[in-house]
Amino acid sequence: MVEHKDIQNPEDYGAKHYAKFRYLLFSDETPREELEEICMTLAHLPTDEARQLLAEFKNSERAGEVGWLDCAIDENMFHYLSPENEQEERDFLALKMVGEKDDRIVELMGECDKHSHRIRKYEIELEALEQLLSDDPELKYSISTIHDLLTMEKNHLEEAQQQIEIEEKIRMKIKESIQTERLKNLDPMDISDFHFDGEVC
Repeated sequence: MVEHKDIQNPEDYGAKHYAKFRYLLFSDETPREELEEICMTLAHLPTDEARQLLAEFKNSERAGEVGWLDCAIDENMFHYLSPENEQEERDFLALKMVGEKDDRIVELMGECDKHSHRIRKYEIELEALEQLLSDDPELKYSISTIHDLLTMEKNHLEEAQQQIEIEEKIRMKIKESIQTERLKNLDPMDISDFHFDGEVC
């Protein structure tokens, strides 16, 4: 295996370097050892260009020649995302909160589905009871109960829908507040394995 590298300074790498890396990674004539050398460099180069090159190489025919490529991709992502100052730490946390809001919205949507399903069932049962009422006046009590249950479920549905609207607005504002460029368009799932001290995992 190629020798381990320290973190690379992004300022030492320009467009020509990445173009050369790209050419060599996708060339049939590049020796395996050189592929490994490039992947090791990219793994320790915390830039979006390095991240994209590794992702593209992962889908290439020669990716299997670098047995530790997945580790290189994970290590690059770690270095790429790791906050370096207070603003980046704040934005990193904000992105995690966006993911939490996404989870909460999905949960609320599931609650809406359950309430909608119950409403449809109660409406069907109410229709049947009303058709039978003329034959059995005592069913009026069952009808009253179903009306109460319908009202309750409709209220729960409305509350869940309103909560979704609130959560979506909060999510949007949190997302808009992120200033760190490399985090602005990142999917919260990309940082799901990263945890802050004191965070409940």
